[in-house]
Amino acid sequence: MRRRRLVRRTGLVPWIGRRLVGLIRWGARHPQPFLLPAVLGFSGWALWTYAIRSEAFLVAHVQLPQDATLRLRDPLIGRNIWSLDLKALAQELRAQQPGLKDVRVVRQLPDTIRLEAIKRVPIAQLRLDLPAAPMPPGRGPHGAAQAGRWYPVDRDGFIVPDGSPQPHERLVQLVGIDRPGASLRAGNAGQDERLRLALRALDVIRRSPAMISRRVTAVNVGDPQQIRFVLEDGTEVRCGAEAELESNLHRLRSALRAMVRQPFEAGYIDVRFQEPVVGPRT
Repeated sequence: MRRRRLVRRTGLVPWIGRRLVGLIRWGARHPQPFLLPAVLGFSGWALWTYAIRSEAFLVAHVQLPQDATLRLRDPLIGRNIWSLDLKALAQELRAQQPGLKDVRVVRQLPDTIRLEAIKRVPIAQLRLDLPAAPMPPGRGPHGAAQAGRWYPVDRDGFIVPDGSPQPHERLVQLVGIDRPGASLRAGNAGQDERLRLALRALDVIRRSPAMISRRVTAVNVGDPQQIRFVLEDGTEVRCGAEAELESNLHRLRSALRAMVRQPFEAGYIDVRFQEPVVGPRT
């Protein structure tokens, strides 16, 4: 209350001025609390000034990845290593190869810049049908043929632009993805719901205890309510909708154990029922 009355009588600005004068006088008599921050601040400024002006930190070497065709638009040799915008450099290089997951630009003191290309790790593949080139006159219908290629896909749904006419032997085939109206394009992250469904289903299948020591070769989501996948021996497993997938796979484990005890060449295993249905291979 006394302070408020004093401020009202004398005014706010004179009161603030007196407080500042008092603080300065106290600091002159007790400099210790201000001395350490001042020394640290001055030391940091001096070191930074030395770093950006010293010839010891001029870039003398640029290490490029051996298996990537990354190229710098502007030469870095002779520039100060601390003045480089590493984030902008990484974005520029990543735009050169969209198939890369990331590009890192690393300072390696005192005079080296190292570029690291982080590749995407494919976990599956899908087939995209592309219109073939027009046929010459008199040699069949124009653009009627379809040239399909298999493209790797990583866990983020990015379709790696490295297609091949034949499927990769060790990658799971995602079936039922490419269809009319699907927003699928090599070099982009797949925003298509069917592709995301297939990747989620594949993740659940691989984590299932029933799939220990067993390999999946294909996941079919052509009908989202009737998800299916194929084992390495050609047996098809019918699982139903995504919401039921995890619980239905628990039944698959018991069915596979029963088949081991009684050798049976199965064509399919339907785990949508309480008692899995096993059908013969035809």
